[in-house]
Parts: sequence; C-alpha cells; structure tokens
Amino acid sequence: MANIAATDRPGAKAPPSPQRRVDVLALGLVCAVMAAALALALVAEEAPRPRLSAQVYPASLAFHLGSPSAGGREAGLGWNQPSDIAVLGERWFVLDTGNDRILELNAVGAVVQVLDKRRDERLDLEAPMAIAGDGRYLYVANSGTAEVLVLTPDGGVVWTLAVGGDPLPARPIGLAVAANGDILVSDAANHRVSRYDAEGRLLWAVGGGRSGGREGFNTPGGLALDAAGNVYVVDILNGRVVKLSPEGSFLGQYGRLGDTAGTLSRPKDVAVDAAGNVYVSDSLLAAVQVFGPAGDFRGFIGLKDPADRGSGALFRAPAGLTIAGNELYVVDRFAGLFAMDLSAAE
Repeated sequence: MANIAATDRPGAKAPPSPQRRVDVLALGLVCAVMAAALALALVAEEAPRPRLSAQVYPASLAFHLGSPSAGGREAGLGWNQPSDIAVLGERWFVLDTGNDRILELNAVGAVVQVLDKRRDERLDLEAPMAIAGDGRYLYVANSGTAEVLVLTPDGGVVWTLAVGGDPLPARPIGLAVAANGDILVSDAANHRVSRYDAEGRLLWAVGGGRSGGREGFNTPGGLALDAAGNVYVVDILNGRVVKLSPEGSFLGQYGRLGDTAGTLSRPKDVAVDAAGNVYVSDSLLAAVQVFGPAGDFRGFIGLKDPADRGSGALFRAPAGLTIAGNELYVVDRFAGLFAMDLSAAE
C-alpha cells in the first residue's frame, strides 16, 4: 500500500509499466529508422558526386525542360516522374509514368496532346516504364498489365503483345524495336529478356532467375540496339550492361558494380550512337556514363558546368535515354527532360 499511497500524492507520477516501456522503446526504434532513412535520402539527393570528377565526356546542354508548358487543346498539364522518351521525326513522346499517360510535346516544350484511355479505352496504362518508336508506331512497356502496347502516334491501339511470365507474372520495364519489327522486352520480375517477332511469336529468351556472368541477369532494365542488331541490356542489380548477339548469345559487358567513374551503381537505361559508343544512365550516381565500342570508359555526363568540377550534379535521377541525330535525350524522374548536344564528341 505504501507505493500506492506515494503515487496518490499531488504531483506524483506512477512508474511506467513494463508494457509501456516496451512501447516507448519500439516507438523510439521506429523513429530512429525513419530518421536514418530520411538522412540517407537527403544525402543521396543533395551530396556532391566527387568520385565522378575524373573524366568529363564532351557533351553540352542543348536544353532542359523541367515541366511541359501549356499548349494545344491539353493546356496546363505537367508530368509526374516521367521515365522515357520516344522521338518520331520532329515529334517527342514522353512517358508520364506517374500519371499513366503519354505527353506529346512540340519543339518549344508545350503539350500538343495527351495519349491515354480517353483516346482509346484499350490504352489503359498502368505503371508504364519504357517507350520506343519505329518511325510509324509507338511501343509501350506497360509493366502493370504485363503487356506491350503498340499504338499510332495519335493514341489508337493497333495490337497488344502479352509478355509471358514464368514463374511470376511478367513485369516489362525495358523495350527495344528492331528494324524488322521484332520486339525485345526485359522482364524484371523473372530476370529475363525475350525477343518476339512482329506477329508476337517468341523467338528466344535469355535468363530466368537471378544470375550473372554469361548466364543471365539480376533485374534487367533498359534495352537498346546497335546498327548491327546487337542487343544491349541494363543488368540493374549486377551494375553492368550486357551485350547480346541478335540471336541472344552473350558477347560481353560494359561497366561493373561500383560507385566511381567507369562503374555503375544503379543503371537504368542504355543508348548506342552511330559510332557504337554506349551511354548508360545511373540514378544513384546522377550521371550518364559513356563507354567506347570496346568497353573502354570514355567519361561521364552530369555536371552543371562541364568545365567546373565543383559545379554540382546536373541530373537528379536520370532514367530513360534516346539518341536522335546529334542529341542525347535524358529523361530524369525528378528533373524533367534534358537534351545533350553530342556533336563535340565526334
């Protein structure tokens, strides 16, 4: 009774129960974890990238579009975490992933039209992650429905390719279209890259299950083709780009896992220019790494001022890459669309 009497005195506090002590400790642990995660996010977002100051690739900023402007009949529209771009002649189509739609932009960055299910009910985008064009049609890797949608530049769906998954439902996040109409798709869920003909028949598949070396992939992402038809696969969690023959045979790799110039931390997409140079976006290094045709490191793109090593990162989270003419288009999930002039690198 003495302890009870003590807590009854004015201003006295009862000792915390064991359960309350456990709850307080648990809450403190959760807060600590959240604080650490926030700190890491801030470091990743704001920290300079001094490791990348070794070798700058000769590319200059042609333009930067942080958000599309109002225009046409679809005025006042912005994007949310865009992921990729396709260029058809003078027409630009940006994959607005966060809003499940495609934005066509004109030469001054204004929205010309919005392509989504309002145009065609079959154009029901769910987390689309990649877009490509063959000069006639647009192709979209619709990861939420395990499909590739083929559509006209005005948003009409021509046909749909169902991407087979085994053992998990497919999650297509990378896409390339060959000159003969074959479609190449990377399946991040099953760690597989597949090639289909223009009628949707499976020609070959490489990988399946987490792997590395010559055997397969660990989360394949962006895809690209060179002039000879060789296939370049971003092997995200293995920190490299794998080169395959047109028949799917392993030919070599570019880069390796790391956090310095010439290595890759979290590669996303790949593009190949007419000379065979390979460009790889890296969201953690906030840069585009460049390799020669033989795999030699040529430099990186990603400083606000290429002549000033202390000028800071130009990109925040570079993802989709496309080369058209002398320009490399870089879609940044948080900073919008960049066009880099590559003419000085020739």
